[in-house]
Amino acid sequence: MIFVVYIFLQGWRATLIPLLAVPVSLVGTFVMFPVFGFSVNTLSLFGLVLAIGLVVDDAIVVVEGVERHIEEGMTPKDAALKAMEELSGPVVGIALVLSAVFVPTAFIPGITGRLYQQFAVTIAISVLLSAFNALTLSPALAALLLRPKKPSKGLLRRFFDWFNRVFGRATEGYVSLCGGLIRKSAVAVVMLVAFSVAAGFFGSRVPSSFLPDEDQGYLFVNMQLPNASSLQRTDTATRGVEKILASTPASNSPPVSSASVC
Repeated sequence: MIFVVYIFLQGWRATLIPLLAVPVSLVGTFVMFPVFGFSVNTLSLFGLVLAIGLVVDDAIVVVEGVERHIEEGMTPKDAALKAMEELSGPVVGIALVLSAVFVPTAFIPGITGRLYQQFAVTIAISVLLSAFNALTLSPALAALLLRPKKPSKGLLRRFFDWFNRVFGRATEGYVSLCGGLIRKSAVAVVMLVAFSVAAGFFGSRVPSSFLPDEDQGYLFVNMQLPNASSLQRTDTATRGVEKILASTPASNSPPVSSASVC
């Protein structure tokens, strides 16, 4: 992530601001875990991994806005104030839209909903904290750290020049493609229908469950008694396990066992 941010921002001062904002959002998310009864597990960590790509965007938007005004001749402090006048609304809007995408999945019932809840709420909290950082920490760091850019030298400058040319051509190609699709709306509608049909076709054949197919809510217990144990002894031990499972609050129905001699 550091390498990608540095390539696009092309300055270590500008790169430092998102790198400082991301840990603040992630650590703040950990602080909120006890409030919702979450633990640090695979699902919450997976949500944080995906959240890294979301929380870094707000800081990058602020940095680019401040740099643009600095290039126009403003001081870093004035540039930060001017940029936040322009970007405060969009930053808040982005945070609310992303939260509206993830928060509803937290209300899915059952064990699947519990898994989605940790994943979705983790991302939503990190996004909201990222927006708060973009309104407070990022502009303050930009006013303190950013300076007018100096051209790079040597091999690094040649690399940045090449990257900017390639990225500029890709951007122009994408813009021209979008313009062509806008002018030829019939083609865009046909492509949309084709992709919708393909999505429905593959969606009906690809497993859509978040959990593996074999995970149906059953509890499998492997019991191993001493060698030459009788069937009666195995059956007695199995029934004891059944009573323990049946008395567990998380168990919705008595288990069905299949005893075997080990």
